[in-house]
Amino acid sequence: MKNFYLILSCCIVFLFPAQAQEFSGDNFNGAWESDGGSQKEQPTGWHSLYSNVSGLVSMKAGTVSKGGDTTDAYPIIENTFAGANVFGTKYGYVIPGILSLGTPWLYVNTTYYTAATGDLGVDGGVEFTARPQKITFKAQYYNAPTSDIDDAAHIAVYLWKGSASSTDISGASHTDEMSAVLAGNAGATLIGSGSLTIDNDIDAFETQEVTIDYLSDETPEKMNIVFCASNYLSKRPDQPLEVAEGNYLYIDDVAVVYGSGIDEATSAQFELTVTREGFSVNQNESLPVAIYTTDGRLVSLGQTNNGLYAFPFAPGQIYLVKIGNNTCKVCAL
Repeated sequence: MKNFYLILSCCIVFLFPAQAQEFSGDNFNGAWESDGGSQKEQPTGWHSLYSNVSGLVSMKAGTVSKGGDTTDAYPIIENTFAGANVFGTKYGYVIPGILSLGTPWLYVNTTYYTAATGDLGVDGGVEFTARPQKITFKAQYYNAPTSDIDDAAHIAVYLWKGSASSTDISGASHTDEMSAVLAGNAGATLIGSGSLTIDNDIDAFETQEVTIDYLSDETPEKMNIVFCASNYLSKRPDQPLEVAEGNYLYIDDVAVVYGSGIDEATSAQFELTVTREGFSVNQNESLPVAIYTTDGRLVSLGQTNNGLYAFPFAPGQIYLVKIGNNTCKVCAL
């Protein structure tokens, strides 16, 4: 009787080993690697959601693959069916496409290999000790016409200090899980966060931004960015696992944007957009640039060229960037 019950109603947990690696490839033209389940590819430093469950019915699927080419690559994040088609009947469930600096996981409570409820989260992130205004990226989004589920892409950014412990609905333990950090669970202090929903098709890459709202003047210790092709990421775990199969989100050129308020010379808002290759400013005239480490060491001196300046920022390291009359404290991803 016990074996019969386990076949009828089973609980499956997908857990992915956390890594303390800092992300440094925000244009996705660097190294790529197999995801943890050897299903598809993910850019090195990022972590995708995948299913690698074997049994009477194989439920294997990856949710992130490589688009573009070696000179202009980008992730394709797709809500994917994990299961099999047996004599015309589909057994399995659709898992949401996720790419994050943290480690995504999904708990699924199934009946007859069909998802009933689930619990989805992301653990951890990267070390990060600056206070950017926003995160920018380019995106395409596509709603699959074959699905009758109302779904949307969900992007989340959050910064915190400390560490929170929590458990999912299966009783598994997690450290710095997204919902625990956003709720300010004991041990973690949420310092800033922002989110964006994309529910309309975007046929060609368009620049998107997530503004970060700060709750205090404190300095963060960690940050995470989560790109999800489904809004199931923002739902409660007791809700049905309903994800629109085939919806996909393309992303590219993730960057961190800093500002120093109003530029005294131009009376305009000054913005500094940082990537691993350098930065751009929202002023095209040639401006003097000096970049210092936090111990006062000068590491670069020059001029902007059409608003651009090349410099190899080390991921996670703090720099003081002086541009004309403006000074910004920045940290690259």
